[in-house]
Amino acid sequence: MVNPYKQYQKTQVVTASREKILLMLYEGAIRFTKQARAAMIDKKIADKGKAISKATAIVSELMATLDFKVGGQLAQDLENLYIFMIDKLIEANVHNKVECLDDVERLLNTLYGAWKDVIENPRADGVPSPALQPEEFKKYQDQMIAEGKEVPDGKRTGDKEQGRGALKIVA
Repeated sequence: MVNPYKQYQKTQVVTASREKILLMLYEGAIRFTKQARAAMIDKKIADKGKAISKATAIVSELMATLDFKVGGQLAQDLENLYIFMIDKLIEANVHNKVECLDDVERLLNTLYGAWKDVIENPRADGVPSPALQPEEFKKYQDQMIAEGKEVPDGKRTGDKEQGRGALKIVA
């Protein structure tokens, strides 16, 4: 008999956009890193290894999908971060270092938040993100006031309203 929850999950992945799949991968890597941490603390070695293995596989997949021709330096920087995370996951597994898992989880959460902001609030106009870059956004607002221009409030209108087309993930 088919498990309805597994069927639902499969449908979610098959019908998801590239952007949603990217976020789902980050969510999975974060979830498995947390599971590995809990298993490590509970001294459940097999569960720890399984969760670390899954987190590593997801980070490896994220790295394999980088487009260096389009993404340029951003893709290179992400590759370096992914390699660092994989090294930390291996170190955590071999030496039972919870702090390595904490480092990876922090990086994954930071990248997830950044991608989520970009995907949910695309800006092709170069305005800094008020959520991710509050200091830069404040400077931008101050500059607009100094130039006597309309000051944006940080709320974004959709790309389609602006006539910019769909967001494309390039890194």
